[in-house]
Amino acid sequence: MSQLRLILASGSPQRRELLTQSGYRFEIVEPSESAECGICSTGGPAGLVTDLAFRKAADVAGQLLNKPEFDSAPGLIIACDTVAECGGAVLGKPVDETHARSMLERLRGETHRVYSGLCLWPISLDPSQREAETRVDVTELKMDAISDDGLEEYLASGLWRGKAGAFGFQDRAGWLHIVSGSESNVIGLPLELLATMLAHWNNETSE
Repeated sequence: MSQLRLILASGSPQRRELLTQSGYRFEIVEPSESAECGICSTGGPAGLVTDLAFRKAADVAGQLLNKPEFDSAPGLIIACDTVAECGGAVLGKPVDETHARSMLERLRGETHRVYSGLCLWPISLDPSQREAETRVDVTELKMDAISDDGLEEYLASGLWRGKAGAFGFQDRAGWLHIVSGSESNVIGLPLELLATMLAHWNNETSE
């Protein structure tokens, strides 16, 4: 397990829970709303999530540098952004229930993919510190052809709020089946990729 100081650039309870369950010790600094806003990307869903993860990390790095109590102890900001993609359409977080319904109607009975961009950003006042690293993880899934009643029941629960594709794998696990890739990526933070990136970072900094 990494001994680096870790800061999670997210207010997501799912990401916080995943890190906690995996034994990481970390602080939380939420990015500003402007860093959370979607932006255009010519790289499709992969380009979009990497751009947004980088922006979140940069925003939190700026917040830390502007805080009087900023601690320059070596460490990393962890930032992540996740979207779903189905039939070429990128599905981010729904703005309301109508939007969520349209996403779920597109997803049910179909194979789709979840993309997460993961960014590690060094927190240090040392200008020679390594640059940020951003990578992408992809999971392919198939959703059952859920009934209209089942769809409306889920919408009424409100669990769709704040979730890419208007659905959380942990909410109705029986509806979604992973074809390939990481389960934690679907929930919102690819833990396997994170472990690989942290191990690489630790190896590089110890040389």
